[in-house]
Amino acid sequence: MEKLTDRKKRLLEAVVDSYITSAEPISSAAIQQGYMPDVSSATIRSELAGLEEMGYLVKPHVSAGRVPSSKAYRFYVDRLMENVTPQDIDTLEREGRARIEGVESVVKEAVKVVSDVTNYTSLMVLEGVDDLIVKQVKLVSLGDNTALVIIITDGGVLRDNVIALPEGSEEGYLESASAIINGSMAGRSIKAIAGGEIVSGMEEFKALFDQIVALLRGYAAGGEVYVEGADKIFAYPEYRDVENVKGFLSVISQKDKLQELTRGDGVEITVRIGAEEGVKNMAVVSAKYLLSGNQIGHVGVIGPERMDYKKVIKVLTTLGKMSETRGKKEDNNG
Repeated sequence: MEKLTDRKKRLLEAVVDSYITSAEPISSAAIQQGYMPDVSSATIRSELAGLEEMGYLVKPHVSAGRVPSSKAYRFYVDRLMENVTPQDIDTLEREGRARIEGVESVVKEAVKVVSDVTNYTSLMVLEGVDDLIVKQVKLVSLGDNTALVIIITDGGVLRDNVIALPEGSEEGYLESASAIINGSMAGRSIKAIAGGEIVSGMEEFKALFDQIVALLRGYAAGGEVYVEGADKIFAYPEYRDVENVKGFLSVISQKDKLQELTRGDGVEITVRIGAEEGVKNMAVVSAKYLLSGNQIGHVGVIGPERMDYKKVIKVLTTLGKMSETRGKKEDNNG
């Protein structure tokens, strides 16, 4: 493949930057004035023609100007990734400053923050929280033979649930059950508890124990997908096209598809661009998401191919750093 010269690289970045902002082709004169005053318009026109021949630019219509191709966006993102060092995280921290207690609440808040800050549709794909360590199981009587169970882990509080108590439970039953259940679960991972058998001395509380284990098995299985700001995609002119809308709605409605698109194979940031990667006229950028040092899934953004990659990658990288920092602080305070 022909290597890009430094001037072609500068020119291609200018074209992509302009198209991300305007969604309109940019003229050689505008490129010269706004990005490359040291290069003549004639030279820019010649270089644009060369980039088109190399597959970095395309003409969507006969009379239209040139716009970036998926190959151009890939080049642009790769250049960004060479020097991703997020520094200005004040906005993101301010948005997510509110006190959050539960794992599910953390996830929902993170997805909302990403959508609000980037102004794109955001998503979180959970892979399961089976490596989180159970610190404590709290049982609170609600009367009418029901109790609230709250499972506290090293990653926060899992969603509380109401469970049934055996008919005719005597006074002190919950207190005794809580002591024995905590004795068998505290300090163990969700995966170990969910895959284990009833321990000695638990027979009296088997019905209660089984309900709690069933909850933990559900968490260990993971696979939940949260989407925020789906309507924001309609703010972009590409989505006046019915086919683009159908494609977008098809992607965000398929859990398996979103899991596939955000799977990172060990890398911190994953970027999928265009039809060749299963998202025609779209891009998906995703990053690992951790709680207390444990990866529980991926957080991402889906939008048009011309999305603001600089901003999106910065936000997702920053969020990843914040999730690591939050886990370390909780470990130190725990």
